[in-house]
Amino acid sequence: MNLYVIFFKDNTNFYGGDYKNPKWLEIPDKPIKSISYLTPLGRWIQLRDYDKYYHFIEVAMDLNGKKKGQKILEYSYLIAKKDNIYKVHKVSLQTGKIEIQHLKEEDKFIKQLNPIGWR
Repeated sequence: MNLYVIFFKDNTNFYGGDYKNPKWLEIPDKPIKSISYLTPLGRWIQLRDYDKYYHFIEVAMDLNGKKKGQKILEYSYLIAKKDNIYKVHKVSLQTGKIEIQHLKEEDKFIKQLNPIGWR
C-alpha cells in the first residue's frame, strides 16, 4: 500500500512510496489539490487547499540496543502551509500517535527545513 496519494489540480495523481522510501522528491512540480496520507494505524490524514506541503522521516541510529547499528524510523512529519501558518503533523512510527502543531514562518523548526522539500 502507498504511504500517500497526491491529487493534482489537473486531475492527475501521484502515489508515494513507503516510510523507507517515500518518493517525496519525485513528486511532479505542479499545483496540488489535496493529499491523503496513511498513518501506521491505518488512519488517513486529509489535507486540502494549502499553498505548499512538506514531508520527511526522522530516523535514529540504535547505538547499543537490540538493533545496534541499525536505523530506526521514529517519526513522520507532514507539514501544510497556508499563508504564513504551518500545520505540522508529527506521527510516531512506533505508536501511531499524532501530534499537531501550528507554527509561524519565523519559527526555528520551519526555518531549518531544506527548501528543496516543499511541494
